[in-house]
Amino acid sequence: MSSARSDGGAARPAWIETDLGAIRRNVERIRARLSPGTGYLAVVKANAYGHGDVPVARAAIEAGASWLGVALVDEGIRLREAGTDTPVLLLHEPPPERADDVLAHDLTPSVFTEAGVAALGAAAERAGRATGVHLKVDTGLNRLGCPPWMLDSLAAALGKEPRLDVEAVFSHFAFADDPGNPFIGEQMRRFDDACARLEQLGVRPRVRHLANSAATLTRRDAHLDLVRVGIATYGLAPGPGLAGIVELEPALSLHARVAMVKRVPAGEGISYGLRYRLRRPSTVATIPLGYADGWSRALSGKAQVLIGGRRYPAVGTVCMDSFVVDLGEDGCDVGDEAVLIGRQGAERIGAEELAEAIGTINYEIVAGLSARLPRIAHG
Repeated sequence: MSSARSDGGAARPAWIETDLGAIRRNVERIRARLSPGTGYLAVVKANAYGHGDVPVARAAIEAGASWLGVALVDEGIRLREAGTDTPVLLLHEPPPERADDVLAHDLTPSVFTEAGVAALGAAAERAGRATGVHLKVDTGLNRLGCPPWMLDSLAAALGKEPRLDVEAVFSHFAFADDPGNPFIGEQMRRFDDACARLEQLGVRPRVRHLANSAATLTRRDAHLDLVRVGIATYGLAPGPGLAGIVELEPALSLHARVAMVKRVPAGEGISYGLRYRLRRPSTVATIPLGYADGWSRALSGKAQVLIGGRRYPAVGTVCMDSFVVDLGEDGCDVGDEAVLIGRQGAERIGAEELAEAIGTINYEIVAGLSARLPRIAHG
């Protein structure tokens, strides 16, 4: 078993653990479901959804991922500086002023505007070499991508840049986490139409990709040449009804050591605003982690924590650096381990549970965990 720190900082009594064995097994199990010849792009943007990008990227590659995906140029550079030589796709078109960095670090950019094409073409000229690009088509999400009615002008712009090789065309679903939604089929039709139009315009990409985690699990007809798997790589379901389609293992756990334990009389309030009052004398424990670490203030009074293998309510207002747990008549010691996400004994608290408590999604729970928390990768 190997262990690696991805933060480079000093230890503190609150930390994240990432099980790299779970990452590998998730990738292997998902790959086993893919259509023959379909590649696996592991999305490791946002510090691998909070899990630690460099160790996760290595584990995914070991399990057969042939591409990595990031959102920002600096995320791609971080992977390159760590020694990763696997193709890295920038899922967003890079800002024109970063075009030289894209070429210098051998990143594969997305393109969907004429300005972006021109900037990358000029950078390729300065670098004296060609670079592959992935053309993103907007098929109805109306976020990023070239709308179908602008394909002709974008193709013309690409035709003026001999050093840009359009190696792929791709798009992104709006409803993949709702497999029965008819707009999925409509987006696939629009994507096919866009590919046909590009062919007419002389743009002939060798690779097409469309499926995110949800579509990878539910729409074999969307696998095409490459799938982009984000949240499922980390063992989390991409939607409320999509758990159990394939066996996935959550890879992230969140831990802290109890900072203070005290007995508090009945009637006393807890934390800012004293919004929680004890109805009976109680033992309370302070956990040294708060909203500056990504433990949302919205979780105030809505979460539970595992201490000694038992569930206890987190009470009162979540503070910047700490929050409080009501142990009732039970007790614990300073330094005892609390598990906020993950398993302790027979109990488990998942990111989905916390997401449901505050009306969000599991993506936000894990990706929102801040850089203040040391990350320890093992397995």
